[in-house]
Amino acid sequence: MQSWILLTILLICLLFLIALGFALSNSKTKKDSKDTQPKIPNAQELLKLLKTEENTLESLHQYSKTACAFYNRYMQECNDFDLEFIAILSAHKNVNAKLILEIERNFKTLNPARKTLLDKALTLGLGYR
Repeated sequence: MQSWILLTILLICLLFLIALGFALSNSKTKKDSKDTQPKIPNAQELLKLLKTEENTLESLHQYSKTACAFYNRYMQECNDFDLEFIAILSAHKNVNAKLILEIERNFKTLNPARKTLLDKALTLGLGYR
């Protein structure tokens, strides 16, 4: 009788250790996935990344998505962020017209008061192409 009780206690302890091992391994993988999230650049860093000549259309599209997602934050950091972004993007050699129009439309939707300024920045950027 005592051996059955001892065996049951040993089995419960073994199951507890296995469950503890799974819990620890799951928490470690969650920490690793949190660390791999990309860092969001500030306004000046994003503009600097945008100026790089080696950018592909895909990387320019990714920068544009970031600019639209964090538009208000970037405008607080840099008063003319949207104007500089449009001018640099439209002057880039690897950009297409669809992306330029898309980002221009998004910026105009986010801040309608700057429509004329955005048009001037677009004209300026296209002049450098």
